[in-house]
Amino acid sequence: MEIYVGTSGWLYDWNKGRSLDWYVKYSGLNAVELNSSFYRLPKPTMVNSWASKASALRWSIKAYRYISHVAKLSGNAPEWWRKMIELFKPLNNSIDFYLIQLPPSFKYSSDNLSRLHDFISEIGGGERIAVEFRERGWFNDSVVNSINELEVTMVSIDSPEIKWIGSSNGVVYLRMHGRSNWYFHNYSEGELIEVAKVIKSLNPIKVYVFFNNDHWMLENAKAMLSILRNL
Repeated sequence: MEIYVGTSGWLYDWNKGRSLDWYVKYSGLNAVELNSSFYRLPKPTMVNSWASKASALRWSIKAYRYISHVAKLSGNAPEWWRKMIELFKPLNNSIDFYLIQLPPSFKYSSDNLSRLHDFISEIGGGERIAVEFRERGWFNDSVVNSINELEVTMVSIDSPEIKWIGSSNGVVYLRMHGRSNWYFHNYSEGELIEVAKVIKSLNPIKVYVFFNNDHWMLENAKAMLSILRNL
């Protein structure tokens, strides 16, 4: 089982250098999610800078919000997707996933499932695509089977509203948002062990766990990496 653990971004109060350099040298982690790309696509010079220093990390790039929250995978969303992929080419060898976080308003329905299928087909396949749903209706066996057929990774969630851990084609991709409060929860050792045991029970080939609980994400991530490696 390959294990990758990181945080959702790196510009937080625990990052003493307030930089990617500090994260690479001192975090003790082997992966990272780029969250800033959701709000604004970076300049090419920034991508080149990241590529020159971060080859030791496995990356997940969060898709630009126009694709997921404005166009909602329709219209010119594929065009924006291609622009994004082209922009991140310098990091290509380090990128394992592009993360599409869909809004709660993107509710489970046959039409929206078809829209997802059409989008994946239009952009040419889903091997490196992870999809995070934020509405409860998506978490059912029918969706999981459909996602597996697309060769897309369905993102697992630990949050106040949704707690679901699953495997897609041998991959577990879990986002730890905070159990009691969104982005504000310090996971106990017991909670981390509980989650790690569920992951192990799924017998995945690869595991990606990203912490998105702001203040405690670094220490929680380091603890989870150790727990998973020792299981």
